[in-house]
Amino acid sequence: MLSETFVSGELRELRRLGEDPALVAIVRGADAPPPGCPDARYATELRAGEQLLALAALLVRRPLRTLHALARPGFGGSARDVAALAPLARELAGARHVHAHFADRPAALAARLAALTGSSFSFTAHAWDVFTGWDRVDEKLEAAAFGVTVCEYNRRYIAGRAPEQADKLEVVVCGVDPGEFRRSRPYDPDGPLVAVGRLVEQKGFADLVQAAAIGRGRIPQVVIAGEGPERARLEALIAESGADVRLAGALPHAQIRALYESASAAVLPCVVAVDGSRDSMPVSLKEAMALELPVVGTNEVGIPEMVGPDRGLLVPPGDPEALAAALIDLHGRPAQERAAMGKTGRAFVAERCNLRTETARLRALFPL
Repeated sequence: MLSETFVSGELRELRRLGEDPALVAIVRGADAPPPGCPDARYATELRAGEQLLALAALLVRRPLRTLHALARPGFGGSARDVAALAPLARELAGARHVHAHFADRPAALAARLAALTGSSFSFTAHAWDVFTGWDRVDEKLEAAAFGVTVCEYNRRYIAGRAPEQADKLEVVVCGVDPGEFRRSRPYDPDGPLVAVGRLVEQKGFADLVQAAAIGRGRIPQVVIAGEGPERARLEALIAESGADVRLAGALPHAQIRALYESASAAVLPCVVAVDGSRDSMPVSLKEAMALELPVVGTNEVGIPEMVGPDRGLLVPPGDPEALAAALIDLHGRPAQERAAMGKTGRAFVAERCNLRTETARLRALFPL
């Protein structure tokens, strides 16, 4: 999923570290790979006949390994998946390790590709693939060389559901590049409050609209950048409450950065949705912190792992009044205090959520 910036950033960093990773994607997306990423190989693009010919060639050259991959129990998928991967397995025969992002189908295909190539495999579990899409994650961890997840909150949850595999699970944060996210203009204490994320229930944007209505006249305008199924609900709530909230829609990454640089603070009041959907440790807040913004979030999911009182404020999830009080409190503080919170937040990201150091930690887990 190259649309996920943490994936493309990790690939670029692995290349900087001297690796030459081959990139495999299940399907071709609408966007071209970002600059600096290797060309992708797509697992589902060859015709069935070409896939079967490649599978037959593998059966001739490596019969036991190929039969093992075809017969491998669990993980979902089918012999058709093995056939789809056969051309890639032939091409990537020298691979020493296969790593997948997301614990559902990508991890299953990584396991099968590893079986076909004779390599080891691992995967990174993120959020929806664990909290609402648990797909034999425990079995995949058992078979994997190791598993990775992106925050301690996730690690506790997965370890609770797969206690026998807990010792194989590592935390590697989805990092951001402090060099890329570096402020280019002075902090504006009178700028808007900015929230970035898909318009989905777990982001807590309905609470943010209500908080903006409660704090009207005492906090700046709220700008929400993103698109999603909650738009109509949020538009109705804005109209009904009179909240000073602007829905900016989905914006290119460069415009998101410019929006953050215009802001006085970033806010993301995450909740656990009715169906269990939730964030893990939102990358958007790390980007805001790298750009020296104080942040306001909820003490839910992995947010408390990165937002301390010297960097921002935390409130209970699903509590618009508490959120409004925190936004009013923050906006009422001296500009220099808020600027200092932003600088402390950037220092935290550079030390604990740095793309370079976290990618190096992941690389160190790969078998030699």
